Amino acid sequence: MKLFKYCLTIIGFLSLVSCTSLGVNLPSYDKLLKAQTEQDGRACVRQRNIRGYGMLDDNVISINVGGKHSYYLVTTLYQCNSLQTSFSAGFKGDFLELCGGGRDKILTSEESCPIKSIFEFESREEAFATFENVDKIRRDLREKAQEHGTSKNNDAAE
Repeated sequence: MKLFKYCLTIIGFLSLVSCTSLGVNLPSYDKLLKAQTEQDGRACVRQRNIRGYGMLDDNVISINVGGKHSYYLVTTLYQCNSLQTSFSAGFKGDFLELCGGGRDKILTSEESCPIKSIFEFESREEAFATFENVDKIRRDLREKAQEHGTSKNNDAAE
Protein backbone atom coordinates (compact mmCIF):
# COMPACT_ATOMS: atom_id res chain seq x y z
CA MET A 1 0.00 0.00 0.00
CA LYS A 2 2.86 2.40 0.83
CA LEU A 3 4.55 1.64 -2.49
CA PHE A 4 1.30 2.40 -4.32
CA LYS A 5 0.94 5.80 -2.54
CA TYR A 6 4.60 6.57 -3.24
CA CYS A 7 4.23 5.78 -6.96
CA LEU A 8 0.98 7.72 -7.18
CA THR A 9 2.61 10.75 -5.54
CA ILE A 10 5.54 10.67 -7.97
CA ILE A 11 3.24 10.32 -10.99
CA GLY A 12 1.06 13.19 -9.74
CA PHE A 13 4.10 15.40 -9.14
CA LEU A 14 5.56 14.69 -12.58
CA SER A 15 2.20 15.40 -14.22
CA LEU A 16 1.90 18.66 -12.36
CA VAL A 17 5.44 19.73 -13.28
CA SER A 18 4.93 18.93 -16.96
CA CYS A 19 1.74 21.03 -17.11
CA THR A 20 2.99 24.12 -15.31
CA SER A 21 3.66 27.29 -17.24
CA LEU A 22 7.15 27.88 -18.45
CA GLY A 23 9.33 29.60 -15.87
CA VAL A 24 11.64 31.93 -17.77
CA ASN A 25 14.78 33.16 -16.08
CA LEU A 26 15.25 36.56 -17.74
CA PRO A 27 18.18 38.89 -17.12
CA SER A 28 17.20 41.73 -14.80
CA TYR A 29 16.59 45.27 -15.97
CA ASP A 30 19.62 46.21 -13.90
CA LYS A 31 21.96 43.85 -15.79
CA LEU A 32 20.57 44.89 -19.16
CA LEU A 33 20.83 48.61 -18.33
CA LYS A 34 24.45 48.12 -17.29
CA ALA A 35 25.17 46.39 -20.60
CA GLN A 36 23.30 48.98 -22.70
CA THR A 37 24.71 52.08 -20.99
CA GLU A 38 28.16 50.70 -20.13
CA GLN A 39 27.68 52.36 -16.73
CA ASP A 40 28.29 50.62 -13.39
CA GLY A 41 25.03 51.89 -11.88
CA ARG A 42 26.76 53.96 -9.21
CA ALA A 43 25.74 57.41 -10.41
CA CYS A 44 24.61 59.88 -7.73
CA VAL A 45 21.77 62.39 -7.69
CA ARG A 46 21.47 65.40 -5.39
CA GLN A 47 18.20 64.99 -3.51
CA ARG A 48 17.36 68.70 -3.65
CA ASN A 49 17.53 68.62 -7.47
CA ILE A 50 14.86 65.92 -7.85
CA ARG A 51 11.82 67.40 -9.63
CA GLY A 52 9.75 64.25 -10.05
CA TYR A 53 9.69 60.50 -10.52
CA GLY A 54 7.68 57.87 -12.34
CA MET A 55 7.38 54.08 -12.40
CA LEU A 56 8.50 52.33 -15.58
CA ASP A 57 8.33 48.80 -14.15
CA ASP A 58 7.98 47.17 -10.72
CA ASN A 59 11.65 47.84 -9.99
CA VAL A 60 12.60 50.63 -12.44
CA ILE A 61 11.93 54.29 -11.64
CA SER A 62 12.69 57.35 -13.72
CA ILE A 63 13.84 60.51 -11.94
CA ASN A 64 13.76 63.99 -13.41
CA VAL A 65 16.25 66.52 -12.01
CA GLY A 66 17.40 70.01 -12.84
CA GLY A 67 20.93 70.55 -14.09
CA LYS A 68 23.33 69.25 -16.72
CA HIS A 69 22.34 65.56 -16.60
CA SER A 70 18.60 65.86 -16.35
CA TYR A 71 17.36 62.27 -16.22
CA TYR A 72 18.13 59.10 -14.31
CA LEU A 73 16.85 55.54 -14.29
CA VAL A 74 16.88 53.84 -10.90
CA THR A 75 16.58 50.12 -10.25
CA THR A 76 15.59 48.75 -6.87
CA LEU A 77 16.77 45.54 -5.22
CA TYR A 78 13.26 44.08 -5.36
CA GLN A 79 9.79 44.99 -6.62
CA CYS A 80 8.31 48.01 -4.89
CA ASN A 81 4.62 47.83 -5.68
CA SER A 82 3.67 50.71 -3.37
CA LEU A 83 5.46 53.17 -5.67
CA GLN A 84 2.72 52.64 -8.27
CA THR A 85 -0.07 53.59 -5.86
CA SER A 86 1.68 56.06 -3.58
CA PHE A 87 0.91 59.76 -3.97
CA SER A 88 4.38 60.70 -2.81
CA ALA A 89 7.75 59.18 -2.08
CA GLY A 90 10.75 60.25 -0.08
CA PHE A 91 14.39 59.65 -0.75
CA LYS A 92 16.89 58.66 1.92
CA GLY A 93 20.58 58.92 1.15
CA ASP A 94 23.85 59.90 2.78
CA PHE A 95 25.38 63.33 2.29
CA LEU A 96 22.28 64.79 0.59
CA GLU A 97 22.73 62.48 -2.41
CA LEU A 98 21.22 59.24 -3.65
CA CYS A 99 23.74 56.82 -5.09
CA GLY A 100 23.50 53.38 -6.65
CA GLY A 101 24.90 50.54 -4.61
CA GLY A 102 22.20 49.41 -2.17
CA ARG A 103 22.64 51.82 0.76
CA ASP A 104 20.16 54.52 -0.23
CA LYS A 105 16.39 54.08 -0.34
CA ILE A 106 13.13 55.27 -1.84
CA LEU A 107 10.50 55.51 0.90
CA THR A 108 6.71 55.32 0.73
CA SER A 109 4.22 55.10 3.58
CA GLU A 110 4.10 51.34 3.01
CA GLU A 111 7.67 50.24 2.34
CA SER A 112 11.32 51.09 2.02
CA CYS A 113 12.85 50.22 -1.36
CA PRO A 114 16.66 49.90 -1.44
CA ILE A 115 18.22 51.42 -4.56
CA LYS A 116 20.36 48.93 -6.47
CA SER A 117 21.64 51.10 -9.33
CA ILE A 118 21.32 54.60 -10.75
CA PHE A 119 22.00 55.31 -14.43
CA GLU A 120 22.59 58.83 -15.73
CA PHE A 121 21.27 60.21 -19.05
CA GLU A 122 21.58 63.49 -20.91
CA SER A 123 17.83 63.69 -21.60
CA ARG A 124 14.46 62.16 -20.90
CA GLU A 125 14.31 60.89 -24.48
CA GLU A 126 17.64 59.06 -24.15
CA ALA A 127 16.60 57.48 -20.83
CA PHE A 128 13.22 56.30 -22.16
CA ALA A 129 14.71 55.02 -25.43
CA THR A 130 17.24 52.99 -23.45
CA PHE A 131 14.54 51.59 -21.16
CA GLU A 132 12.32 50.69 -24.15
CA ASN A 133 15.27 48.90 -25.79
CA VAL A 134 15.98 46.91 -22.62
CA ASP A 135 12.28 46.11 -22.19
CA LYS A 136 12.12 44.86 -25.81
CA ILE A 137 15.15 42.61 -25.20
CA ARG A 138 13.38 41.08 -22.18
CA ARG A 139 10.12 40.58 -24.12
CA ASP A 140 11.98 38.95 -27.03
CA LEU A 141 13.85 36.60 -24.67
CA ARG A 142 10.59 35.67 -22.94
CA GLU A 143 8.88 34.93 -26.27
CA LYS A 144 11.81 32.80 -27.48
CA ALA A 145 11.84 30.83 -24.25
CA GLN A 146 8.09 30.27 -24.42
CA GLU A 147 8.29 29.20 -28.06
CA HIS A 148 11.12 26.84 -27.20
CA GLY A 149 9.08 25.42 -24.32
CA THR A 150 6.00 25.04 -26.52
CA SER A 151 7.96 23.24 -29.24
CA LYS A 152 9.47 20.92 -26.59
CA ASN A 153 5.98 20.13 -25.25
CA ASN A 154 4.68 19.52 -28.78
CA ASP A 155 7.64 17.22 -29.55
CA ALA A 156 7.00 15.27 -26.35
CA ALA A 157 3.30 14.89 -27.21
CA GLU A 158 4.10 13.42 -30.62
